[in-house]
Amino acid sequence: MNANHPDTLSINYLIRIFTFCSLVAPLLSVPLTASSQESQGIEEIIVTAQRREQNLQEVPISISAFTNDAIVKNMFADVTDFLALTPNASFITSGAKSRRQLSIRGVTSLGGSGLSARSSTLAFYVDGFNVAASSINPPLMDAERIEVLRGPQATYFGRNALGGGINLVTNRPDDELSGSVMLDFARYDTLDVEGVLNLPLIDDVLAVRANVKYYESDGNIENIHPIAGGNDAEYKYAKLAVRYTPTDKLTIDLTGTTASEHVGMREGVPSGVFSTFAGGTLFAGEFPDRDGDGNSDPDIDGIGFFPTNTHLTNFNHPQDIGSEFDYFVAQIDYEMTNHLFTSITGYIDSDFFLNGDIDGGSKDYFNEFRNIDRQSVSQEFRLQNTDDSRLQWSLGVIVAEDKGDIINRTFIGAEMRFGLPDGFLIDGEDSAETAESWAVFGQADYDLTDKLTVSFGGRYTEETIESFIEGFSGTLVTILSVKDTFSDFLPRFAVTYAFDEKTTVYGTASKGYKSGGVQIAPFPGAESFDPETLWNYEIGLKADLLNNKLRLNTALFYMDWEDLQVGFQQAGTNEAGEFFLFGGIDNAEQATSKGVEVSAMALLGENLTVNFGVGYLDAKYDRFVAFIDGENRVLDGRTIPNSPKWTASADAEYGFNVSSSFDGYVRLTWSYRDEIRASNSALIQSGFPWEVPSYNVFNLRVGLEHQNYTIVAYVENLFDKVYYTNAYQKAFAGGLFIEPSFQNYGVRMTYNFDKN
Repeated sequence: MNANHPDTLSINYLIRIFTFCSLVAPLLSVPLTASSQESQGIEEIIVTAQRREQNLQEVPISISAFTNDAIVKNMFADVTDFLALTPNASFITSGAKSRRQLSIRGVTSLGGSGLSARSSTLAFYVDGFNVAASSINPPLMDAERIEVLRGPQATYFGRNALGGGINLVTNRPDDELSGSVMLDFARYDTLDVEGVLNLPLIDDVLAVRANVKYYESDGNIENIHPIAGGNDAEYKYAKLAVRYTPTDKLTIDLTGTTASEHVGMREGVPSGVFSTFAGGTLFAGEFPDRDGDGNSDPDIDGIGFFPTNTHLTNFNHPQDIGSEFDYFVAQIDYEMTNHLFTSITGYIDSDFFLNGDIDGGSKDYFNEFRNIDRQSVSQEFRLQNTDDSRLQWSLGVIVAEDKGDIINRTFIGAEMRFGLPDGFLIDGEDSAETAESWAVFGQADYDLTDKLTVSFGGRYTEETIESFIEGFSGTLVTILSVKDTFSDFLPRFAVTYAFDEKTTVYGTASKGYKSGGVQIAPFPGAESFDPETLWNYEIGLKADLLNNKLRLNTALFYMDWEDLQVGFQQAGTNEAGEFFLFGGIDNAEQATSKGVEVSAMALLGENLTVNFGVGYLDAKYDRFVAFIDGENRVLDGRTIPNSPKWTASADAEYGFNVSSSFDGYVRLTWSYRDEIRASNSALIQSGFPWEVPSYNVFNLRVGLEHQNYTIVAYVENLFDKVYYTNAYQKAFAGGLFIEPSFQNYGVRMTYNFDKN
C-alpha cells in the first residue's frame, strides 16, 4: 500500500495517539495536589461483562457502559439511542422498532429479517438471558445499567456474538418501599407514561417490583390517502420481578416481561429513486420519464420525494407493522463458602408482523402479509469461585433451542400487474426452522504477579439446524428439507498489566463464530451458506488520571474473518419470463476490520462533567464476488455496508443550585456518524440515496430537580437537521423508502417516592 494513502495516514496517526496515551497515562496518574486528593472523583462503574462483578477499568474488553443516571438523563428508549453514543457502532432503520440492523466494528446484525438461528451477529442479554434470536430491540424498562461490549464475546455470550454483545441489567426488587411515576408530553400528540413500584412483602425474604409503560403518538408522517393513518404508534409494556431470599445463601430472581408494539405503517417516505428490480421489472414504462434518460421514473403521487417531502405518504391499503413478545427469566444464585452456583432459565416468544400495502403508492399494486413467529428457550448452569485467591475461574454449560416459523403471502392488487387478477397469490413462503445447541465454556484468570494477570477462556459449541422451507415466487416452486450440524471451539486469550491501581493495559486474542444454514434459491449454488468465523486481536489502555478527574479508555483492534454472512435480495424474471423474488444469505470469502476506539470522561470542576468518544473503522471485503442485479460483482476492497469510517459523540452536563430545595442542570449531547453504504446493492450504485451522507445530531435537556421530583424540558435534533440513516426497499412505486429525521420536543415529569 502506498505510504501516502489517506487510510494509511489515518491508521498510523491513531496508532501514535494510542501509543502516546499508553506511555503518558502512568505519569498522569500522579496526584496533582493534596487538595485535589480530597475532592471527589469519577465514580467507579461495576459491570458484569465476565459474569462476575468487576470494576469497568479492570476488564480487558472495550466496553461502553451507561449507568442508570445516564440512561434516565439521555432518555434512552431504543437500542439506537445508546449505540449512537458508542464508538464504532452503527445502525440502519427499515421502518419499525423491530427492524433495526445493528453494527459493531463492521459486523452487522441481520435483525428481524431471518429465522431463529440466523437472526443476529450480536448477542443481546437481558438479565443473563440472550433474547437476540427473537428481538434485537427489547424494551429498556427500569434499567440499572447497559453494557456494550465490542469484539467477539463467545466465552460468555455465545456462538453468535461475533461483533460483540449488549448486556442489559434491570433493577431488582429490594427491601425498600419505593417507586416512581413518569409523564412525558411531546410533539405529534405523543404521550409516554411509565410507573414503577417496589414492594417488600416479607422483610429480607420476599419483594416484588412492577413496571408498566404506555406510549402513543400520532407520528411524524401523514398518509394523505382517504384511508388516513400514518406512522401512528401504540406501545404497551409490562414487567414483574420477584426476589425470594429464604436464606443468606440462596437468592431466586423471577422476571416476566410482555410487550406489544404496533405502528400504522412501515415508517418512511419515497426517495424517488427506483431499485433495479422496481424500475426494470415492476414498473418499466409505467410512469413518465421526467429526467429524459429514456426510463420511467417513480410516481410523484401527489406528495413528492425526500428531502422535499419529509412527512407525507400516499398508500391505499391499511398497514399494521410491529411485534409482540413475552419473555421470562429465572435466576438462582447459591453461595457456598468460596463458590457461587448460578442457574439461569430463559424463554421468549415473539411475533413479528408486516401486513398491508407493500407498493407504497395510491394505486393498488401489491399487498403483503408477513408474519415471523420465534421462540427461544435456554438453560445455563455456572460455577465460579468467590475467594480472593490468585486464580479466579468460572465454568459453565448451556443448552438452548430456537424455533422460527415464517408465513408470507404477497397478493396482486386491483391494478392487476403482470395481467394477473386481483387477489392473485404471486409470492409465498412457509418455513420452519429449529436450532438445537449446547456449549461448555469457562475462563481462568491467574495473577502471575500483583501487576500481571493472564487469562484463558473458551467455548465449545455445537448446533444442529433443521429446516423445512416451502416457497414459490411466480411459477417457481421450491421445497427444501435439510438437517445439518455445526461445531467449533472458540478460544480467548488475554494479558493484563496494571501500572498501578489506576492504569491498566491489556491485550486479547479471541475467536468468534456463527453457524451456517440452508435456504431456498432460484439458482444453483445459493441453497446453503457456510459458518462465519473471525479472529479479533486487540490491545487497550484503561486509566483513571489526574486524581480521578479524567477517565481515559482506548483500544486498537484488528479483525480477520472468513465466510462473512451477508444478507441479499434478488428479484426479476428468468429466461422463461417467469417472475421470482428471493431473499437470503451469501458468504464473503474474506474480510478484515481494523480501527481504534477512544472514550474519555472528565470532571471539569465541581459542576461540569464531559464525556467524549470517537471510533475509527476500516472494514473491507478482501475477497467477495456477489450476485447483484443479475450479475456477478467483484466487491474486493469495498467498504462493508453499515461501517462508517468515523463515529463520534460528546456530552456536557452543567449542574447548578437554584435554591435550598432545587437543583438544575443543562445537558447537551452530540453524535456524529460518517457516510456509509447500507447494503451490497448500494456498493455498485452512486449518488442519492445509495450514498448515505454523514450527519450530526444535537440533543438538549434542561432539568429542575427536587428531592422527590424532576421536570425536564428537551429538544431532540436541536437544529432540525434533515438526514437519514439508509434507504430500504419497502415500497416500489415511489422508489426506495427513507425514514426521515425530525425534530422532537417535549416535557418530562417524574415523581419518585419511598417510605421516608
